[in-house]
Amino acid sequence: MLDIVGLGTIAMDVMVKVDKLPKEDGFCVIQEKTYVPGGSGTNVIVQASRLNAKCGYIAQVGDDKLGRDILISLQKENVDIDSMVIKHDGMSLNTQIVVDASGAKFILLDMGDCFLSMNSSQIKDKYIKDAKVFYTDLIPKEPAASALKTAKESGLRTAFNMQVDLNSMNGFGISKEEILSCLQYVDLFAPCRDGLYQICQTNNLYECLKFVRKSFKGTLLITLGSEGSVCFDENDKCYREPVCSEYEVIDTTGAGDSYMGAMLKFHLLDNIPLQKSMKLATRCAAITCSKMGARSGPYINEIKI
Repeated sequence: MLDIVGLGTIAMDVMVKVDKLPKEDGFCVIQEKTYVPGGSGTNVIVQASRLNAKCGYIAQVGDDKLGRDILISLQKENVDIDSMVIKHDGMSLNTQIVVDASGAKFILLDMGDCFLSMNSSQIKDKYIKDAKVFYTDLIPKEPAASALKTAKESGLRTAFNMQVDLNSMNGFGISKEEILSCLQYVDLFAPCRDGLYQICQTNNLYECLKFVRKSFKGTLLITLGSEGSVCFDENDKCYREPVCSEYEVIDTTGAGDSYMGAMLKFHLLDNIPLQKSMKLATRCAAITCSKMGARSGPYINEIKI
């Protein structure tokens, strides 16, 4: 029996280290190129697995080299792949993440022909129902929304991490109304700051809370970069956690994923109180930032619980 099942984004990340990020019509010098399995959804689940949660993942990849390497990488991280879908002659999603010496970055995305074509009929409901926690970033929409509803109605604790802004969600075919509709099945909603502001049409967090409460009864979590993170529980009590400054920042890629993976493990699975879970998640994110790559998050023995 699994502790956590995730369904969402999956990719092979090509990490490109450059001397500086170019401006329009400019250029940069590539200093190093590394192939790293990634995708925000799998990064979250890998972090939870490194913290000793028994995890599985659902997504569709191709039978190309990238897809095979993605599956191998999940197995190496002790993530179950029994419900992964493999498309014959498919091309797996991949990204190029260009990072400079300060940790600033931009990302180029090649969707391939597998990831978004998965549908709910390819999902084994029992695989979800037998778990304790379900996680999604709602991409691809149709199978993710269906699985989220199944998980909630089966008594699992659920989390929705809206990792991109509203315009990007719209680009994936997911409307504001569909996002709000899915929140009835969510216990922990973690939108990116820009996405939350766009949905609520305000930059005031308390006004945002008031807006989402029309559709959502659970815990609202927002990470704020250098300002730390803020969380409102189901009773609207506010918790704030500053950044952890013990570690030098090398690369911020994957910090939010690491934070979210820790919240799945410590708060939703282990029932550790919200403030302490946020502190542990912040430490996980800080350790991730101290190394190159999205999957540089810590193992359980590196965290002071």
